[in-house]
Amino acid sequence: MACSILAVDIGNTNIVMSLHDGQSWGEALRVKTRSKSAVSEVCSVLGSIGSWSKAVVSSVVPNLTGSVVEAVKNAGGVPPVVVGKDIETGLNRESIPDEIGADILCNLIAAHKLYPNEYVTVADFGTAFTTETVSPTGDVLGVTIGPGMMTSVKALFQNTAQLPEVWLDIPTTVMGRDTVSSIRAGVVYGFIGQLKEIVDKIEAEVGHKVIVIATGGFSKYLDGHIYVNRADVKHTLEGARIACLLNG
Repeated sequence: MACSILAVDIGNTNIVMSLHDGQSWGEALRVKTRSKSAVSEVCSVLGSIGSWSKAVVSSVVPNLTGSVVEAVKNAGGVPPVVVGKDIETGLNRESIPDEIGADILCNLIAAHKLYPNEYVTVADFGTAFTTETVSPTGDVLGVTIGPGMMTSVKALFQNTAQLPEVWLDIPTTVMGRDTVSSIRAGVVYGFIGQLKEIVDKIEAEVGHKVIVIATGGFSKYLDGHIYVNRADVKHTLEGARIACLLNG
């Protein structure tokens, strides 16, 4: 019988919850991390999401971790695996930096599982824009961290007098003729160029081509670019699921 796993990813912007039935992921349900009622909203979602036999929590928001772990345990009757460098990951434990975020660790776990014989770089387009690279031997080679797409848009809005806060969309041209299209072109193509430059430098340092996986809420903008091999918005959840199986 397939093992159903609940994965909860507590990020800086959203708490994402989804159920894997052993074959595929269900709908990803979200609660705003900064909501004053975030924990009670999580409990409400957990009560409607179905049943599970195992659970896993990945968190980069320490003040919410304990409450959400307890909510998952109470809702499902099983204590969740909590992602961290001290659990079994399928990676070389000695190569994992002490300060690594749980989301980055999940990305690397899934990347190495998907491409065990390759150098793999994951580009995560979330609140922060991160890239993390793993070797064919499961060594964590390193990470880059910068502001994410919407973080950049918000900073632009907050620090300029006339530029609006816009919702990002795929630009139709790199040469915008109005403010909204100009911001979209600058941010989206800017991040595409940023990723290309980072990947080029990673490949120069490791002396090998890397497989590139894009994930996070804005990874859809990268799908189809020649240097992105795979775009999967649920890649982080998949890494958490693998971690759960390795520690079940």
